[in-house]
Amino acid sequence: MRARSMIAGASAALLLTTTMASAQSASTAMTDAKGQHSMDGEVTKVDSKKGWIDVKTPEGSMKLHFPPAALAEIKKGDRVTVDLAIKDNGPAKPK
Repeated sequence: MRARSMIAGASAALLLTTTMASAQSASTAMTDAKGQHSMDGEVTKVDSKKGWIDVKTPEGSMKLHFPPAALAEIKKGDRVTVDLAIKDNGPAKPK
């Protein structure tokens, strides 16, 4: 199985950095984020046309979204590392 690295970013949205510009944006977002950590897991399902991937980790299973092109090489059974962070953007706007 091929190992892949994935990078997830701020605001509870997950980003896969594929260009230098987006890598710099993600780097800045990760600096402002809290709870940054990495998780290793196995890909259990991939929908590369819609950009969805399911990853099983020792901590539990995750369903993640990426730009579809970022998943073109990812296959079921691949081992991946997901880097996660979350950024608090303040209180929700009143409805």
